[in-house]
Amino acid sequence: MDRKEAIAILGLKDGPQLSTKLKDAHRQIMIANHPDRGGSPYLASKINEAKELLDKTDGTRGR
Repeated sequence: MDRKEAIAILGLKDGPQLSTKLKDAHRQIMIANHPDRGGSPYLASKINEAKELLDKTDGTRGR
């Protein structure tokens, strides 16, 4: 997965506000797609992978 795909999965726009919106975007999309609530485990893993990639590239790990 590349940065562009990760941003698209989370429904974000690349820019200076990305790191501040990342946590909320991840939470909202996971609520809608969590496997415990009938969502797909595959989609949930891709959503988490996207967040992890953006955390690493934007230096927001631990926030």
